[in-house]
Amino acid sequence: MSPQLARSETDRVITGVAGGIAQRFGLDSTLVRLAWVVSVFFGGFGILLYLILWIALPKSPARIRATQIAEERYARGEIPAAELERLRSHLQAAR
Repeated sequence: MSPQLARSETDRVITGVAGGIAQRFGLDSTLVRLAWVVSVFFGGFGILLYLILWIALPKSPARIRATQIAEERYARGEIPAAELERLRSHLQAAR
């Protein structure tokens, strides 16, 4: 869980509102997005609430996962596959 409610810079489809809510409360972002769609069809307040949160919520600072950096370095040929796997296992153990 992140300490502050903010729009996600990494988990976004439109503006990052659903991704930010999912990060804040430790939920899957797909479930939050599904809840938005359901609220639009059953009640209609989903669009208005989404627009309000889009304006009101600040952007969260972008965080790049260490595994993503390692995968990009592997794709560029900077590190071998064995090093990529070692980094992945090390990062998994650190969680």
